[in-house]
Amino acid sequence: MPFTLSHAGFVLPLKRKVSPIILCGLMIGSIVPDFAYFVREFAVASFAHTIAGALCISLPVGLMVHFVLRLCFQKIAEALPQPHSSFLISWNIDRPLPRNGLLGVVTAIFLGALFHNFVDSFTHESGAAISIFPALGREAISIGGEPLHVFRILQYAGSILGMVMLVIAYFCGLARYCKVGEIQVWQDKKSWLALFVLTLLTMLLAAVLNAKFLPGSIDVFAFRVFGFKFLITWLPIVGVAFLCFALFRSRFSRSAATRL
Repeated sequence: MPFTLSHAGFVLPLKRKVSPIILCGLMIGSIVPDFAYFVREFAVASFAHTIAGALCISLPVGLMVHFVLRLCFQKIAEALPQPHSSFLISWNIDRPLPRNGLLGVVTAIFLGALFHNFVDSFTHESGAAISIFPALGREAISIGGEPLHVFRILQYAGSILGMVMLVIAYFCGLARYCKVGEIQVWQDKKSWLALFVLTLLTMLLAAVLNAKFLPGSIDVFAFRVFGFKFLITWLPIVGVAFLCFALFRSRFSRSAATRL
């Protein structure tokens, strides 16, 4: 599968066509079909990659993610270094939903999940698109004796492209925000150090937990299994760790302000 977060990059071209609330729903829906992988429920994940699964699994999970994001977004943004913190707060993701806004969010999450499944159908060996277009299942090249099929190339290319689109969109928006406010981009070194330590520790923990999947020899394809296990372990760990860090920092800041 393409990298989970990369799917969100593929809905970004719609950002000028839909409201920020709908775009947020589409981006959440575009990643939630993979969430069952994070708890090692592979059968549930396979079901989530169907139309029925998008309705029964991805939609309720997406609504839960949307609720938590709206509830904690301010605290999450405040835990980031400036100007990222104020830039994210300016998105107003946690503002009250307009009339019929919930229906729009529900629709967006469901459509985002369907789009995720559509993209994955071109990058899985058992994907529906591969049965329709047999060329996707053909071997393109061989590396070290291991065949690399067209669908696998699309998987890797899609992962890179989606993340590049997300990074470019974010930093272009940040650059415009800083230019208008004449704000320096790199500041708050202590916050950057805390995030670096948090990221490093969670990566080390994920690597240790999956050390048994490390291959005995240097083989690019053998590392694929370890890489997959590492990512589905690290992403939820770093997500929960950062959320706890943000909530603790928010509570500590309020306590310090009260004492003053």
